[in-house]
Amino acid sequence: MNAGWRAIRGPLLNPLPAAGVDYWPDGVLVGDDRGRIVAVGAWEDVAARLNLAAAEVPRSRGLILPPLLDAHIHIPQHPIRGRFAEGIGTDPPGGRLLASLEKNVFPAEGRCEGPAHARHVVADFATDTLANGVIGGAAYMTVHARATRLALEHLPDTWSVGLVLMNNHCPSSLRTDEPGLAEDVDALARGFGRRLIVTDRFAVSVDTPLRREGVALARRHGLRMQTHLDEQRAEKKLVEEVLYPDVGNYTGVYARDGLLEREPILAHCIHLRSDEVDMIAASASSIAHCPVSNTLLGSGVMPLDTIRAAGIPHALCTDVGASPTTSLLCEMAQFLKVHAATSAAATPEEALRLVTVAPARMLGLGDRLGSFAAGMEWSFIEVACDGPVPTDARTAILVGLLRMTANDLEPWRQADDPRAVAIGRLRDQGLEWGHDLAVLDADVRATAKRLEHRVHRVTRAGSVVWESRGV
Repeated sequence: MNAGWRAIRGPLLNPLPAAGVDYWPDGVLVGDDRGRIVAVGAWEDVAARLNLAAAEVPRSRGLILPPLLDAHIHIPQHPIRGRFAEGIGTDPPGGRLLASLEKNVFPAEGRCEGPAHARHVVADFATDTLANGVIGGAAYMTVHARATRLALEHLPDTWSVGLVLMNNHCPSSLRTDEPGLAEDVDALARGFGRRLIVTDRFAVSVDTPLRREGVALARRHGLRMQTHLDEQRAEKKLVEEVLYPDVGNYTGVYARDGLLEREPILAHCIHLRSDEVDMIAASASSIAHCPVSNTLLGSGVMPLDTIRAAGIPHALCTDVGASPTTSLLCEMAQFLKVHAATSAAATPEEALRLVTVAPARMLGLGDRLGSFAAGMEWSFIEVACDGPVPTDARTAILVGLLRMTANDLEPWRQADDPRAVAIGRLRDQGLEWGHDLAVLDADVRATAKRLEHRVHRVTRAGSVVWESRGV
């Protein structure tokens, strides 16, 4: 093997840019001394071509795949992950989302005003995401410029972080410093460029003048934006009938105020009408699909086939803290379950692409991360794989990564199974707390417990950046 080259050998999954996943039960990934990929493929072929000796190439500690990316997650909510809706009761006024914000989320975000607490939260977030194989994404911080700077300084350049805009329906202590906003954004943009993502909390918490100022600042500095859209029915009704009755629909608020012009990542997009889908498709927007969060909050199910047919880019994301875990493997499993009965596109291969290739493109990292190809970063994760080495890609993903079988998805397709019934009601009407939501809640939490922290090691651009002591 050439001096300066390095390689790792083992079962290797490679999600492809266009569609599908390559899989080599005995594969090898070769990198150079710059941390760039030299070759990837079957061991027998690559070893012969590059004159690799088996004794020189270490074996992996599990399945080898590209690092994962999470394009929608809330850093200050990391300490309350899985407890997002704790203590709000069974039928809170305004729905579970708005009640959870008031009860749990805003207090957690307010604590990040203190730099010592913010540093602690960001450090724990960084460690936990790496432990789940996540090396980057797009995150919300808070309204505090200092906390946002701390996050951008601590996290690697694969993370974009948002200074949150908020001045309505929120505690006074969490309102944006509007007189100082331009100065704050200018300073952060000078220091971090497009890693700063201007963050419109959502239409309930941001009025039009503040949103338009955010858009203007994003335009001035060449930044993109992120927000939430059409997550829950009660939220949609409040936006369309009370706060912005003259606009026509929820998406129209963002279109009118210019946000759709700033390549936004739109989280959730569950309750879209056809004209809203058309608006999003005509823009440079992308969608963060969060099936775990959407299930646990009873929000609904994103119309996957409609989004795909419209050609709107989308990726799987955790939405921590509404999710109990930063594991995108858990998100993949829930994606397969919630769409099992309605979409032929919800395949294990597509689930893997939606946590690798798709978010890499959304985040502007597609030339570095997402799949394995010569010239890209020699970055990968090794995930524990029980039992014999899988023989094909679908089995490697289902059994190796997700600890499932094809038979495990069958109940979610059966009209009389309690889980399928609950998903059907979630899709059709959303769920408040009750038997159906309790069934789904228990299943998600069991899945999270089964799948989180299964990563043995994370290598980025040739350097090991995280290694498990206990997997």
